[in-house]
Amino acid sequence: MRYVVMRIAGLVLAGGLVLTPGGARAYQFTGTFPAGNCAAMAQRTPAAALWYGHFWGQREAIFRDVIESRTVEGCFRTFAECDNWLYQWRSAWNFNFRRDFCVKGWTGQ
Repeated sequence: MRYVVMRIAGLVLAGGLVLTPGGARAYQFTGTFPAGNCAAMAQRTPAAALWYGHFWGQREAIFRDVIESRTVEGCFRTFAECDNWLYQWRSAWNFNFRRDFCVKGWTGQ
């Protein structure tokens, strides 16, 4: 019985935190790692206003005894979007990541 009461209280509390208007915005896992196409975004938004993200990392391959490497890049409207994207890549490719950053302005390279 105590378990049921604690479980219900936890759900109510969690629901209250999720539904609180104007609450703190935290990391949001989307399940994918989408990034904007920089060239396409620069046609609509000045390149200097975009946030450019770059990630290089590694992970252990599943069912194989090898280390996989991955390099990705993309553009974003805000630093928060870029940082969230980096967080997702760091979480999935969490071995030896070091060349990852978000910087204001896309240089077209």
